[in-house]
Amino acid sequence: IDFYQRDYKWSEEPVKRLMYDIFYQFDETYDKHSDLEPNKENINSKYPWYYLNTYVTNNVDGKEFVVDGQQRLTTLTLMLIKLYLMAKEKESKTEKWVERKILGYSGTEKEFWMNHTRHVKVLSCLLEGMPPSSIDTASGITAVNMIKNYQVISSYFDEKLSEKKQLETFIFYFLLRLVLINLAVDTKHVPM
Repeated sequence: IDFYQRDYKWSEEPVKRLMYDIFYQFDETYDKHSDLEPNKENINSKYPWYYLNTYVTNNVDGKEFVVDGQQRLTTLTLMLIKLYLMAKEKESKTEKWVERKILGYSGTEKEFWMNHTRHVKVLSCLLEGMPPSSIDTASGITAVNMIKNYQVISSYFDEKLSEKKQLETFIFYFLLRLVLINLAVDTKHVPM
């Protein structure tokens, strides 16, 4: 996240709207194909694409910065953290696949793909499964909104994905059928 980006400001309403949109398509298809095993072939052949919009990035000195789409990408990261914890809890083989969509490693250090540098501690605590109410949000409004929205996501996912097979099917759907288009801007003057 570059210096000129605003804080993560999404409230409960846009987060719920995004979840409802994603689950509307998923639920409709899952009802028809709940007997199928969750795997790449079944999801790609039976579940339609769901277009999540475009985000804009800029590469400066080998680092990729989000120019537009930060609110949505941060919310999707919070969703991935919840899916990772659910997969881990249910001992799903999808656990490591989901984790790799959240972060990578630079040596032995975790590096979140959606790297809110001032709020990495919040993301780390969520990823470790700490209760949101015990996580320090003194780093700012972004941290406060991350915690609030994670709790909304967590409750909704717990309700919608209680069974392991449904969770795994949703993970395949989320990672294979949701489409985000990356528009890369090649300039040094992106804030302008």
